[in-house]
Amino acid sequence: MNYSVLSKYRSELMGMAMIWVMLFHAWDLDLGLKLLGDIRAAGFGGVDIFIVLSAMGLVMSLSRRDQEYGAFLSRRAWRILPAYFLVMVPFTLFSIWRGNADWASLIWNSTLLNYWVHAKGSFNWYVSGIMLFYAVTPFCFHKLKEKKHRTLWTAAGIALGLLCCRILIDCGYWGHLDVAYRVPVFFLGLLMGFYVVEGRRVGGKDLLFWAACVAAGGLYVFISPKVTDAGLYLPLCHLFLLTTVPMCLAACLCFDKLPLGWLRKLLRLVGENSLEIYLLNVSFFAETAMLQSWFGFGPSRRLYYLIAITLNIVLGVLLHRAVEYILARRKAG
Repeated sequence: MNYSVLSKYRSELMGMAMIWVMLFHAWDLDLGLKLLGDIRAAGFGGVDIFIVLSAMGLVMSLSRRDQEYGAFLSRRAWRILPAYFLVMVPFTLFSIWRGNADWASLIWNSTLLNYWVHAKGSFNWYVSGIMLFYAVTPFCFHKLKEKKHRTLWTAAGIALGLLCCRILIDCGYWGHLDVAYRVPVFFLGLLMGFYVVEGRRVGGKDLLFWAACVAAGGLYVFISPKVTDAGLYLPLCHLFLLTTVPMCLAACLCFDKLPLGWLRKLLRLVGENSLEIYLLNVSFFAETAMLQSWFGFGPSRRLYYLIAITLNIVLGVLLHRAVEYILARRKAG
């Protein structure tokens, strides 16, 4: 096996991540078993999978051909922003109508400054964050392009990200950690992109390294509460710096070796429409209290979330097709 499986099964991995994120947002879902509940509660790690795979895809794109900086950002923006505005604008208007936002929030959300200024009625952070990662990718790509110092530059980027998190935590800037937490895995994703492009094999040393990372992740989970109780907060988000790539490689191995045809098709569908599904999930489907007041389906909420997640996926697919139609018309015109 080589690292190209991360590209081969990229859509399936994105789908896996998206379902995990939706389960994480289903905060009052009772799955009946503590282990399942703990896995659901760690679903914010699905965003780390998104970031790793997105960074990997950007490296692959930049490796195929030289791209002028403005054109590179323009292509990324046209992929992200139409769906964003089609969800953000009506949801912000809905929030204004309900009294949860003001008219200024429409401006902040439209300029993607909402996350950075923490305006009232701010839309979800992800699009603001991913556009920042897109903006710095070409510069990072050229630094990592030379094999000689690639590992060193990656380690420096990861260390810088961890340091930024520590500073923000110690200074109490909790509102900016959604992006800061993902800086280390962003650099890891860039490295995976080069591994894919160069056809690097997952050799014995690689397996040993990733196994050590998983073991370190287990140790981190064990010591984090104890260290936090002692006064030094260790965020669980850092766990996914250690475990995201091993999880993705293990999932790819399962996709390769096990008869998971129907599951792969479902995950691929979700992955290919993951942006639109995510945007709907963190907006209209985040209005859990309101929606459950109409359709509660009992204390476990299992039937409610089964219906809600299914509907979320269906509407996300339809939204994706609508965006593709609009972009096709624009290109044809």
